Amino acid sequence: MDIPQIEISFRYVNLLILLLGLVIILYFLSKKYARKRVLIFGNFEVLEKVAGKKLLSTDLIPLFLRIFAIILIILVISDLILVKEEYVAKTDFVLAIDTSSSMTASDYEPNRLEFVKKTTIEFISKLKNTRVGIITFSGKAHARLKQTSDMNEVERTLQKMDFEKSAGTAIGDAIIVSEALFDESDRNRSIILITDGINNVGRNITEALEALNESNISIYPIGIGSKMEPNITVPSGLEELNATHAKFPNLDEEMLGLLANKTNGEYFIIDDEYSFKRAFETGLEFKRISTEPRLYLLLLLCIILLIDWGLEITKFRVLP
Repeated sequence: MDIPQIEISFRYVNLLILLLGLVIILYFLSKKYARKRVLIFGNFEVLEKVAGKKLLSTDLIPLFLRIFAIILIILVISDLILVKEEYVAKTDFVLAIDTSSSMTASDYEPNRLEFVKKTTIEFISKLKNTRVGIITFSGKAHARLKQTSDMNEVERTLQKMDFEKSAGTAIGDAIIVSEALFDESDRNRSIILITDGINNVGRNITEALEALNESNISIYPIGIGSKMEPNITVPSGLEELNATHAKFPNLDEEMLGLLANKTNGEYFIIDDEYSFKRAFETGLEFKRISTEPRLYLLLLLCIILLIDWGLEITKFRVLP
C-alpha cells in the first residue's frame, strides 16, 4: 500500500518549540513542588498505600501525553494535508489476451502467457473506479468476464487463464467479442489486445474494424515477443493441433499499427518486462487525492486529553 505524502505549513514551528518548552518546564516545576508537599506531609507509609511505592519517581507518561497534545494542536492549525497519488484508468476497457500455443515460448519466464498474466495483475492492482472485462482468444475468441469494477474478480479470472486448444490466432474475432462486452457508458472505452501472433483465422481485420465503426472504441495492441529465437514447448494437450508457432519479429506490426491508427489508439511492440509495463501505463494517469485529516486530529486530541485527565485523578495525581 502506498504511503500518502504529507504537506504541511511550517509557519507555526516557532510556536511549537515555545509551547513544548513551556510544557516541559512546567511539568518538572510541578514535580518539584509536589515533592516539597510530600516532605511537609511526611507520612510516607500512608502515601505508598494510596499511590504505590514509586510516588517520588518522575513518571513521564503525563509529560509525553501533553507533548503529543501540543503537537496535535499545531498540526490542526498548520493546514496539514495528506496527498496520495493513485493510478486512474482513462477509460473502461476489455483485456483481450492471446492464449494460443505460441504463448508457450519461454523467452519470458516461465512462458509468455504466465508473464502476461503476472504483469497484467500488477497493472490491475493499481486501478480505481474502473470497469474491466476479459476475453481470451486462439483459434476462437471467448468471453471470460463481463465488465466489472471488482478487481479481485478480475485477478481471479486472470489467474485461471490457460492455453486453449483451438489452432490459430483469431484477432479479428477477439475484437468483435471484446466490443460486445462493453456496457453503455459515458466513459471512454478501449480494448487492450495482447498477442504474439498474426491474424490467421476467423474474421479479417477489415471486418472487425467495420464492426467498431460507430462504437468509438479505441484499440491498444501490444505485440509480445523477443528478438531472440524462443524455445516453444507445446503442452501435451495441444501437440496434435496444427498450431502456428509465431516468433518475434514475425509479428504483424503493420496490422497492429492499423488497429491503433483506425481507432485512435496506440500500438506497442515489447521485448522486455519494462516496455510491457510502460505500455500498460500509457492507458493510465496519475490522480492526486488530497485529504485534510483535521477532524481525525481533533478526535485524537480529545482522546489524549481525556487520558491525561484520567491519569490526573488517579495515582499520577494523588496530592492536591
